[in-house]
Amino acid sequence: MTGVAAPPPTGSDGPLYDLVRRLLDDVRRKAGIRHDRPLERKLARILAAMPLAVLEQWVAQIEGAPADSPDWLSLIENLTIHETYFFRDLPHHVHLRRHLLPRLIAERGTTRTLRLWSAGCATGEEAYGLAIVTLEALADAGQARRTAHGLESDWTIGILGTDLSRIAVRQATNACYGGEGLGPFREMPAEYEGWFMPLGPEAPLHRRVRDDARRVVRFARHNLMDGALPDGAPAGGFDLVSCRNVMIYFDDDSRERALSLLTAAVAPGGWLVLGTTDRLDDSHGFARHRGDRALAYRRGGGA
Repeated sequence: MTGVAAPPPTGSDGPLYDLVRRLLDDVRRKAGIRHDRPLERKLARILAAMPLAVLEQWVAQIEGAPADSPDWLSLIENLTIHETYFFRDLPHHVHLRRHLLPRLIAERGTTRTLRLWSAGCATGEEAYGLAIVTLEALADAGQARRTAHGLESDWTIGILGTDLSRIAVRQATNACYGGEGLGPFREMPAEYEGWFMPLGPEAPLHRRVRDDARRVVRFARHNLMDGALPDGAPAGGFDLVSCRNVMIYFDDDSRERALSLLTAAVAPGGWLVLGTTDRLDDSHGFARHRGDRALAYRRGGGA
């Protein structure tokens, strides 16, 4: 099919930007991501070479497609940012290891099972960080032993990491990370260095997450706007749900939809941890627990 290419994106008016806004409205409805001028310009640059007649048909196709269709997911891959790093916001991880997880371990001593969900985990750094501090907290409590093969315990630990992006989920499953400067290890605490194994001389800047942490984590694609829990969610809820640095991209309505799903996923007596700028109001029935530059929310009904 032929047609006239869209004019270069020099302003924010005209047929190209009308179509861009239609697409971004669809993204907001299906993924909760609010849009602004920088995002409009980014998408306009991507689509500017497409003939307007073809672009109009494609936009209509996207609008009618479900949120798991290949075309719609490809659009999301171009718009979302997967950049993060291990142990981002260290006070949060300290609060987890020293306060929240020890309480959970003490309360779940009968079942010796912990189920945790890292929602919006990007390329896996959040989920693996959660696995590492959980295993370390078990060792701190005398419930895991350090061996030549890593930490061993008779507890059942299951951590689910989910993200909207297929590419991010694939990268997370691979568990390999590397880079200098502002890479995934930019603020790595020295005590956790041993959880990452060098790949060898063929990839000197890359490391893989240690096997004992990888064994307790699985990844799946999930959209917080779907209104349904991810596949495999425990029937009684998760002991801890973590969703950090995700809702900064949502508008107010989408943020409330996500919070409704996340709070419903927490087991009685379980915990919800959010990003530093996120807040949960009292209407959800969770109690606030403040730490040193950290905040968590506990659902009632537990031990």
